[in-house]
Amino acid sequence: MKGPLLAATALVLALPVHAGLLDNLKTQAQQAVATTATTTPTTTTATQSTGLVDSVMSQLNLNQTQAEGGLGSLLTLAQSNLGTSQFSQITDAIPNASSLMSAVPATDSSSGMTGLLSKAGSLGTSLQGSAMVYDAFSKLGISKDLVAPMAEILKNYLQSSGGDSTASLLTQGLGALL
Repeated sequence: MKGPLLAATALVLALPVHAGLLDNLKTQAQQAVATTATTTPTTTTATQSTGLVDSVMSQLNLNQTQAEGGLGSLLTLAQSNLGTSQFSQITDAIPNASSLMSAVPATDSSSGMTGLLSKAGSLGTSLQGSAMVYDAFSKLGISKDLVAPMAEILKNYLQSSGGDSTASLLTQGLGALL
């Protein structure tokens, strides 16, 4: 009789330990879910990564900020060289194009390559847009050697999403840069 009584006593004494263990596991699981919910970054329209940005990041080994700012500087140059209706064909083919353009770092038109070209007269004025792209790339920590490859990725993207005429508009808008 002592054997079953000892077994029953051991079982009764062990139950609170197991119940406490389950409560502890439940609490840890709830904390993990809460932590994940608060540390997971929220995606806004301005920072959404498009296929274009992903492509630039992977092909040129850049981070998202660099890819967005670099693409934005190319688009800004194209916008300054094209009319509104022509440029709208480009932006219609790129989701969140305006957010890419707003990712361009501010450049000082009186310093750097842009500043030098602003003092060079009419020839300098025609090249100033290209210099602003180079200055933006520099501020983003991107090598100037990646301007042409990034422009090519952008052009290929536009060919697939907007057609050859849209890609041709980009080439026209980037002018002296290419």
